Amino acid sequence: MDADQLDSQARAALRALSGLPAVQASSQDGSELSIKVREVEGVRVRGLAPRLKLFGVQRLTLRWAVETAPWKALFELDEAEFHTDDEAAVVLSLISIESAGAGRAAARAPVRAPGRLRADQCKNAVPGNEYTVRVEDVSETGIQLTSEFEVMANDQFTLTFDAGGRRVHVEAIAVTVRPGPYGRVVVGAKLVAFGPGDRAAIQQLIASSGAA
Repeated sequence: MDADQLDSQARAALRALSGLPAVQASSQDGSELSIKVREVEGVRVRGLAPRLKLFGVQRLTLRWAVETAPWKALFELDEAEFHTDDEAAVVLSLISIESAGAGRAAARAPVRAPGRLRADQCKNAVPGNEYTVRVEDVSETGIQLTSEFEVMANDQFTLTFDAGGRRVHVEAIAVTVRPGPYGRVVVGAKLVAFGPGDRAAIQQLIASSGAA
């Protein structure tokens, strides 16, 4: 794909990648990893990726948000060279890009229960820090929570909470953040990974709640 094939919004979304500390990615077989974007040149992205997670990877789907708009892009892994023992320098070539916010909203189930947020890549927290939040509702694709900790758009974190009597673990990227009551923030986040069996637990919670 050439840059002149993209509309202005897609070009702007692609350029915005260079301003993010880390971008969540999934390979063609569904494994999750994080890309540290260093540069965007047209439709090519240069960055750093976990070296040991690149074995067998041919394509990567990146997900991020520009302001409050979620985006998704499919890339070919063109190059992967040794950078450090932990990281490889990668070059990605764009195959396709689309706004991830279109389409029918997924069915959501109320949770309204405490949860724990662990910072993975957050602007206002050291990785590994944990905070108490309140999980309001969840779907197979997203979650809404309120927090005294100041979550920012594009923050990446792990959430632990009870869903239908089961303790579940999900990884998420904040897409929308707005002021809430009592000095809290209301966060809408996209789910990008699930603990073993936890997607099924969320599906069962949605079904039992009668959400449509």
